[in-house]
Amino acid sequence: MTNYEDIFQLRGHLYNKATAMCPTAREAERAALLELLQAQEGQVILDAPAGGGYVADGLREQFGDRLHVICVEPSKQFAAVIDPAFEIRNESLTCLSLPDASIDGVASLAGLHHFVDKTPVFREWARLLRPQGRCAVADVEINTGVAEFLNGFVDANTPGGHDGLFLEPGKLSCSLSEAGFASVVEETRAVPWVFPDEATMVRFCHTLFGITDATETQVHDALRRTFTIEESGDGVRMHWELRYAIAIR
Repeated sequence: MTNYEDIFQLRGHLYNKATAMCPTAREAERAALLELLQAQEGQVILDAPAGGGYVADGLREQFGDRLHVICVEPSKQFAAVIDPAFEIRNESLTCLSLPDASIDGVASLAGLHHFVDKTPVFREWARLLRPQGRCAVADVEINTGVAEFLNGFVDANTPGGHDGLFLEPGKLSCSLSEAGFASVVEETRAVPWVFPDEATMVRFCHTLFGITDATETQVHDALRRTFTIEESGDGVRMHWELRYAIAIR
């Protein structure tokens, strides 16, 4: 499996391009994560991996500059669009140059499935969190339509493929507990992606996943085969779901 940094040095700019194209598409999954995080004014929050700063931007929408956000993104290519108002670190998630017990919360959205061994990441978060600090994680669950689409259609039609190591219910809780977290609760949540129209949905997915070996028509057909897509007068909702967990240090 190609490592995280290599993957997003190659196509991180495409994630950023898709997000700029339709910045509210994934709002439901981000909002669910921030709801679990329960950040408060004056806290220090780690966004890891930060990608293009999507979670950090959500925190700023809630708190303005009344929160200190540290964006950890190993890929400089992916991190290129992060607002410099945030503290940006192009470091490994398993070995951060931050002192023990120096942060209040960790938010991680849909990036961990690119890590073969997540335990060292969780241990590093446990080291960094102050007592009672919160860790909110969301990622793809094994044996779901999302997993099928990513490790099937996207894998077959994207340079470098997509070989995600997805979350197995219960295993995330065990891994977090072993890393030093307590009171771990996990659940699957429906977090639909929302678009103004179906054409935008197709272009967004085509761009986001760096699909070069399939046409937009083929992407449309794959989305229709895999997901429930609901159309209404105010847009299109594509079923998407993630596994969420909240853990206390």
